[in-house]
Amino acid sequence: MVARRGLGTKVNRMRARLSFSRWMIVLVGLVVAACSSTVEREPIPALTYGHLPPIEVLVARVEVIDEYQSPLREPNVEHTFPMPPAAAFRQWVEDRLRGVGQNNTLRITIIEASALRVPLPRTEGVEGLFTTDQVERIDATVDVLLEIVDNGGLTAASISARTQRSRSMAEGLSLDERDKFFQELSEALVNDLNATIEQNMRQNLAGYLAS
Repeated sequence: MVARRGLGTKVNRMRARLSFSRWMIVLVGLVVAACSSTVEREPIPALTYGHLPPIEVLVARVEVIDEYQSPLREPNVEHTFPMPPAAAFRQWVEDRLRGVGQNNTLRITIIEASALRVPLPRTEGVEGLFTTDQVERIDATVDVLLEIVDNGGLTAASISARTQRSRSMAEGLSLDERDKFFQELSEALVNDLNATIEQNMRQNLAGYLAS
């Protein structure tokens, strides 16, 4: 009897160990599956403006000063953009403005480049179950100043440009769709600035343009 009890105890222990091992295998499998099922984000192409003709300015250098500091918290959301408005505008400057002179500096100051999230009211009750609401609005503003600064540090001429855009966002967007929404908003802002700055430069800084 003692021998049988000892044998039974050993068998039970072996079964327990096998059962534990099986559960560990299942657990590891679940963890691996969870890791491998991570959603792959669709890459968003960067905004570039090299397809537009350069604007040649009779200055020795072009510099950009970014005075705007994002709070990096709600209601500001510009820091969550794939390419924030300030970064998109700096790319525009790099791609379009060319210094071809011997003196002076074209100094470009980014005064504001914000995007604010404004929650919108949702449809309530039974109707809300069957309605796709616009859940938030993004109010974006970019304000820039362009100055011709002489070698003595004095401003010889200047122009400014400001644009504002507001767009509402539907509920249920995926992360990729939100990225596309934000990228399109940055693009629209810079397109506005592109048109305004080029017009203002030809009207008010014509003497500093090569052509």
